[in-house]
Amino acid sequence: AAMNPGANEFVPSWLKGDAASAGGAGSAGPKLAVNLPKPKKIVVAAPSQPTAVSSEDVAKAKPENMEPAKAAAAGKAEQEAEQQQLQQVQKSQQQPTHEEVQKEEKAAPASADAPASEPGTDQLSAKTAELKVPAEDADNGESEAAAEGEDSVASRAVAEFSDDGRKTVNLVFIGHVDAGKSTISGHLLYLTGNVDDRTMEKFEREAKAKNRESWKYAWALDLTDNEREKGKTEECGRASFITETRRFVILDAPGHKSFVPHMIGGASQADVGMLVISARKGEFETGFERGGQTREHAMLAKTSGVRQLVIIINKMDDPSIINADQTWSKERYDECVLKLWPFLKGVGWKQGDVCWIPASGLTGMNLKDKVPSSVCSWYDGESVIDTLDHLKPPERLLSAPVKLPVFERYKEMGGLMVMGKLEAGGVSVG
Repeated sequence: AAMNPGANEFVPSWLKGDAASAGGAGSAGPKLAVNLPKPKKIVVAAPSQPTAVSSEDVAKAKPENMEPAKAAAAGKAEQEAEQQQLQQVQKSQQQPTHEEVQKEEKAAPASADAPASEPGTDQLSAKTAELKVPAEDADNGESEAAAEGEDSVASRAVAEFSDDGRKTVNLVFIGHVDAGKSTISGHLLYLTGNVDDRTMEKFEREAKAKNRESWKYAWALDLTDNEREKGKTEECGRASFITETRRFVILDAPGHKSFVPHMIGGASQADVGMLVISARKGEFETGFERGGQTREHAMLAKTSGVRQLVIIINKMDDPSIINADQTWSKERYDECVLKLWPFLKGVGWKQGDVCWIPASGLTGMNLKDKVPSSVCSWYDGESVIDTLDHLKPPERLLSAPVKLPVFERYKEMGGLMVMGKLEAGGVSVG
């Protein structure tokens, strides 16, 4: 108290009074007594030293050194423990079966009034709901959806292949070079209204400027400058025309032997082959008898899938074979038929699949309208367009599985392009 005289200022008044009464006036100040707990004794046990294990004890613990009964019991216990662990692992990884899912669903209404489930149970119920449909029902649904998809593809294909009830027929014009294939193709387009008069007049002016006036109809399909300059078709030209009952697609194949692959590509897409023969003196013999392309084209068309063949004996009005009275020569027509038919029969063509038509591609006689009897009195058949209208249309297996033989492939724009003929089924975008 003498060392800290100001300490009494912080002593409560009630404590000062008690201290004054207890100690009297001569006491130096209040005495505070603090009772501390007695310290506890902490006993730290020294670590026990490991007991030494002898090699004899280790050898005795091995199953092979144990007694037979004890060894068998220990091995059996180990196997049971391993099996239990394996079953627990398999059970944790196994998904609930359909029966378990049904039991959980039946128990679900009973627990509807129960309190809110713990977190995570909603995810489990969502998983069980996904397994609600059996596997067989899912397969049936997928098969029905696939069938509906096939029907829709077939219906779209039928709608695309028909134009106001008209069936589509693909025509490929084949034959020796300079037989008149492009001229007949272009004249058919002009007679059916697919090439107007103004465009034809333009072709006529351009052809006359190059002293090639007879090529005006061919330029409707020969579009490149190289083809028009040389007068030879190099690639398959494509065009179409419509009649009262059919929609025809023209494939004008090249006749030169250097472009046979292009001819094969056009023939593989065709339903009807239009073999054009030149009746002019020397041209028929060059195309047929002297290793020309008439033989090769007729054979390639048969092997490419063409089932009907229309043979047009062209240039019947040529001065080298026309009669003195300006009528068409039946002798020249019969000569071409008699020489060509044995070869066609040997290739595989049948009489019912082949028809013969005399015509003039440049003048258009017997192309759309039948040739007048005053010009050809011995022919009693139909014109080219009428014959095409009366041909048996090809069967389109639109509802069958897709069948597309591939005959060519090439790479372009970083992808692989394939070319072929769609024999069955239907292909649509998407």
